[in-house]
Amino acid sequence: MKTKSAFVVSSAGVALLALTTFAHAFGDARHHDGSPALRACMVAAPQSVKANLRSSFKNSSLRTDRAALMTARQNLAQQILAKNTSLSSYETVVSQAQLKVMQDEDALAQSVCGQLSASQLSAASTLYNNLQSNRQTVRGYFAAAHQASGDSESSTQPGIGKLIKRSH
Repeated sequence: MKTKSAFVVSSAGVALLALTTFAHAFGDARHHDGSPALRACMVAAPQSVKANLRSSFKNSSLRTDRAALMTARQNLAQQILAKNTSLSSYETVVSQAQLKVMQDEDALAQSVCGQLSASQLSAASTLYNNLQSNRQTVRGYFAAAHQASGDSESSTQPGIGKLIKRSH
């Protein structure tokens, strides 16, 4: 029992360190709406590009489309809780809303990344690729720890990162 709790604590520590590093690299994600490409471009962007971002967000439909997505998800959840067995129309609305949000985020990312010089864009690309590589490394740490635990069910359990994400 003591070794399992030590494992949980150390796993949580690694996950929090990874999340902290990611958040520090990109800033607070709640303030930078959009795709990972947008976040990487924002880190490499000069202040002049960042200053224009507020008007880009104001002129986009991202906020209203995110609100529509939240409403669609809530409607779907209500139907599930009401034991409605015909969910396809609600799922379609959620899918369409998700697509619209993704398109809005991609358009904003294209707008910001398109204003970068070649060297700034290269730095943003390198940052994005390195963070993706680090994410894979952390996943590898978790996989190795799960394998070392000898618990065959641990490979099907959600990682600590997913549990933390779900709690927010």
